[in-house]
Amino acid sequence: CALPISCVSNSHITGTAIKVAAIFAQRNVSGNYEEIADYITNRIGAVGVAWGAYSQKAISIGSGCNRLGIPVIVGPHGSKYRRALIGKPYDEESWKVYDARDGSEMPIPASPEFLLSTAESIEELLPMLAKNCIRPSDNSMGRMIKLTHYMELSQKYLDHMPEDWYKFVRTETDLPLAKREELLKILEKEHGWEIDWKRKKILSGPTMKADVSAQPTNVKRLCKEEC
Repeated sequence: CALPISCVSNSHITGTAIKVAAIFAQRNVSGNYEEIADYITNRIGAVGVAWGAYSQKAISIGSGCNRLGIPVIVGPHGSKYRRALIGKPYDEESWKVYDARDGSEMPIPASPEFLLSTAESIEELLPMLAKNCIRPSDNSMGRMIKLTHYMELSQKYLDHMPEDWYKFVRTETDLPLAKREELLKILEKEHGWEIDWKRKKILSGPTMKADVSAQPTNVKRLCKEEC
């Protein structure tokens, strides 16, 4: 979900994210900032938007969201914030988290690929929002919806398909239903993925495998076995 940052909505953005971690993951919210932020970063598809004129209030609220693991996009006035927290999506080997079930490393897509970045226009903003709602723990239905939004918004506002859409595909059920066969052909022809056309299933190609029981985390001590 994309949430506007303002003095009114601020409590809803951070409060809702914290409640999800407390209720669904049974995380203790007292003196436990690290685990709460880790859960939000890897499990909750939220992005903050600080659009409009620069203000001390906006940068403070945005920084608070960043501390909780929520990426924030600022508008054309973003240079006045004098900082950006940008990842390196091209360095795919660095995008890994631990699986808390056994401490093994999991490759993940570069999303969220930043904690604080700028957009020059609304047309640039909307696809960025959809892309950075993607999380490692998405189930197939959630990933399909997010990927559909990312691709459709990019085509509508930027007039082209996003170049990195295939990096977020783990299995054929992640693909938008209306364009599944067309996209499978692109994956086979342009990216060298192996497709079973009889069953219309992906046999090989994705970096990350779909596993709904996976428990992605960046905190080593949360692993059930020593990481």
